[in-house]
Amino acid sequence: MKLANPLKNKKLLVRTILVILYIGLALLMAVTGKRHTILIDNKDAEDGSYAGVNGMSVQIDKQEASEFYPGDRDKVVVNGARHSISVETFEDKKTTVQRFSISFSAPEMVILSVPKMLAGREPWVEPFSALQEQNSSTTTRSSLPPPRSLRRPTPRRRRRSNVIRQSFVSFRLSGLPGSLFS
Repeated sequence: MKLANPLKNKKLLVRTILVILYIGLALLMAVTGKRHTILIDNKDAEDGSYAGVNGMSVQIDKQEASEFYPGDRDKVVVNGARHSISVETFEDKKTTVQRFSISFSAPEMVILSVPKMLAGREPWVEPFSALQEQNSSTTTRSSLPPPRSLRRPTPRRRRRSNVIRQSFVSFRLSGLPGSLFS
């Protein structure tokens, strides 16, 4: 009877350690495997406090470098929370390397303003919202097309090719000897 009690305690201890390891592994996979889309932005500030860089090469982590000119924007998909950005300007061949992290609770898409980073203004990595971008753009609401949900559905037309194909098949079937269609 005394031998059963230590075995029960050992089993419980092993199971507890396995559960803790499983939870730890799951958290590690969630943090390192979370995918983010980074929009690299090279646009002027709306208030004119900084201007877009006139030609640069940008590389995030060890991905392929991209060239940017004033007003350009591109996207990069990355995994994990910690990243580095390397910016080489074409005019003065100056290379700037910065490290940044994206929090686990951040949205899937963030915007990284390179001119803001080079000017030393914080925060140069911000959450991106398409609605926010639409409101800050110079287009007015009336010039934008209505959302899909408000558009009138277009009537579906029958394709001519289907009609021709169906009539050709029925013509061929009717010409067969001993056919049901003759």
